[in-house]
Amino acid sequence: MLRESSKTHAEQLNLSVVMTGTYAGDVAGGDALVAFAEAIVSADGERITTTREALVDALGVAAMVDAAGVASNFQRMVRIADSTGITLGGFETVTEDLRGELDINRFAGHKAG
Repeated sequence: MLRESSKTHAEQLNLSVVMTGTYAGDVAGGDALVAFAEAIVSADGERITTTREALVDALGVAAMVDAAGVASNFQRMVRIADSTGITLGGFETVTEDLRGELDINRFAGHKAG
């Protein structure tokens, strides 16, 4: 979704941060946002607290709440899709170039198409 919306808005998108966790963009507070997202998926309560506080320091409470809401929404969508058996259709074909670029296929959960 993000990749396609960036094309619609003619914006450059560097998804390597997804694999490295290192932010190198120009979005204000981007490094704090990435650290918070990484903490959320780590499920480490102490790390979440620390990065949440750093995000508030960098961008304010409202931005932290928005970031938490976005993360929660993505988690919700994945859980609904998984629990109802919704498939991703031609996901393997559509994302072949991106998966190669980011080396996502190296993960154990990857299934060859």
